[in-house]
Amino acid sequence: MKIVLIIDWHVYYTVHLANALCRDHEVLLITRDHSYEISSSEKSGELDNFLDDCLDKRILREKLRYRQSSLKNVSEVRRVYWVVQEFAPDIVHVQENTDWRILLLARSLGFEKTVLTIHDVVIHPGEPTGVLKPLRRILRRKAKKIIVHGDYLKRQLISLFNTPENKICVVPNGTHTLYKKWDDGSVREERATVLFFGRISQYKGIDVLIRAGSQISQEFPEAKIVIAGKGSDFEKYASLIKDRSRFELHDRFIPDREVATFFRRATVVVLPYIEASQSGVALVAFAFGKPVVATHVGSLPEVVEDGVTGFIVPPGDPEALGKAIIKILADPALQKSMGQNALAKGDSDLSWSRIAKKTAEIYSEILSHA
Repeated sequence: MKIVLIIDWHVYYTVHLANALCRDHEVLLITRDHSYEISSSEKSGELDNFLDDCLDKRILREKLRYRQSSLKNVSEVRRVYWVVQEFAPDIVHVQENTDWRILLLARSLGFEKTVLTIHDVVIHPGEPTGVLKPLRRILRRKAKKIIVHGDYLKRQLISLFNTPENKICVVPNGTHTLYKKWDDGSVREERATVLFFGRISQYKGIDVLIRAGSQISQEFPEAKIVIAGKGSDFEKYASLIKDRSRFELHDRFIPDREVATFFRRATVVVLPYIEASQSGVALVAFAFGKPVVATHVGSLPEVVEDGVTGFIVPPGDPEALGKAIIKILADPALQKSMGQNALAKGDSDLSWSRIAKKTAEIYSEILSHA
């Protein structure tokens, strides 16, 4: 099968998927010409260098150059269109975006063979809504099949957007093993270290974790809560911390080469979200064999199995969050077994080989009805 993957964002997800798909299929990856996901103003990086390092060499690559507003796009979209036509794809798989050029490419190549992956059915509280939402609606309506990463998200699509149930396919996001590429294994786990990792946003519930901090410290005076990630609201949350000695704050973009260090150090990874679709952070934690404490929002309970790979607690409840964290910190055997279960789940249900197989079955279903 010949597959074109077109992305604006979600580069880590797509690289994992492309690398797994190319074992049995021909794959062409089309990206936009920006490095936002892998870079920052403090730590610059180039997408081409990242792909050179991480993408399977069998995968063909092309990019949409220029910004969306450039007049050069008149010829640029045409150029990329002919590159794809020469490749002659059976399937066009798009990650949801609001780039008019990607929508135009999907339309030109044929919505009847277009698969759309929706990572977030609704926009998170506090996140910008964007001015190009109509493009998102068109792709959702026109795509032949839609992939979401959980049954909760499927129900959201049906109830909020009247999407036909037979159009929606549930395929989980996979374990983010890519970060192990930069892991030398030298960093050791630190006792009673609680990790919050990721972009700082309103819906992430960091204030709930901070309020749980005193409860955790009463049981474990040596406990350290590590908060690592960049966000405009960081100082607002930092101001809630009364005892800075119990917290370790990293208000910055965390480059790929440092990610393994944070997860290696952690005893437990915490997702205190007040709203969510799913979480790549849990999938990084699984790759490093770490138990996860997460809230009962979105599809998180479909990934983190309560009592098996971690604990699920109600959102916005610092006492319940603290109790679950303490339970893991107090029981090294439980922590170890949950970590082993997380690794095992990552190697089975959430493995990219299995996800690629399920995704290819969706492609085949489309082609069988063409």
